[in-house]
Amino acid sequence: MKRQLIANADDYGRSPGVSRGILQAHREGIVTSTTVMVNVDDVQRHVAEALACPELGIGVHLVFCSWRPVLPPETVPGLVDEKGFFLGQSTFWDRAEEIPLEQLRAELTAQVVRFTSLAGRRPDHLDCHQFVHAHPRLFEVYVDLAHRLHLPLRIPFSTKTDWETQVLLAPFLEGSPPERFREMVETDTRLLRARAVAHPDHALTTFFGPKLTTLENLLQILDTMPDGVNELICHPGYADAGLSASGYRIEREIELGLLTHPAVRERVAALGIELVTFAALSG
Repeated sequence: MKRQLIANADDYGRSPGVSRGILQAHREGIVTSTTVMVNVDDVQRHVAEALACPELGIGVHLVFCSWRPVLPPETVPGLVDEKGFFLGQSTFWDRAEEIPLEQLRAELTAQVVRFTSLAGRRPDHLDCHQFVHAHPRLFEVYVDLAHRLHLPLRIPFSTKTDWETQVLLAPFLEGSPPERFREMVETDTRLLRARAVAHPDHALTTFFGPKLTTLENLLQILDTMPDGVNELICHPGYADAGLSASGYRIEREIELGLLTHPAVRERVAALGIELVTFAALSG
């Protein structure tokens, strides 16, 4: 069985520097795919620039814990604060059992519709911002949307059973027993199987944060990548003024340097890894 890699850059449209860095990582490096935030400023220009890269896979980065909704805030009152901004990621996680799911469905659907209107085509996959959707109650909305639209999606957790590798879920798992993570993965996996939604075989989640964004770690990820379709979740970009409120700034530039590093491109070629997009899941 061959090894295929979707190197997906999150947060396209987050800022001009992020979008520029993602496109550079595609043109000069191993990034094959990105996902667009549609509830950000100047998203039409960002989408047009991405569409100018014909080999770049483009999906929707569904957002419901940052900035404002696409729908009027008064139509999704259970998702926003008194100023009309989305509730934060920790609030969503803590109140997941109270979130009105019909409002969430409506907002996520509206984001896909907005992308389709801007791009003139459907996205090639769905994923979500900041991994709050891993909570089973929210995950069901996410899976149902992908099922209804016949789109592949990202699995928001590593397929490894050791929860210590779940770097991107750490904000929600901290202080929780390992059993909570296992139960969450089991429930989410059952939902995926019940809906028969296409997704990568493996999520490579450990290329994130100052300790893990190193050349040695990225090469190790490639060396140990299993057979099948793998998704490397990454966040390249430039730390511009648009990221002033972000806790992940300089790390994006480090990721950009690594994803375009000659040694990484050489290792991909030497290992016979096929670089693909989510379209590889449509066959």
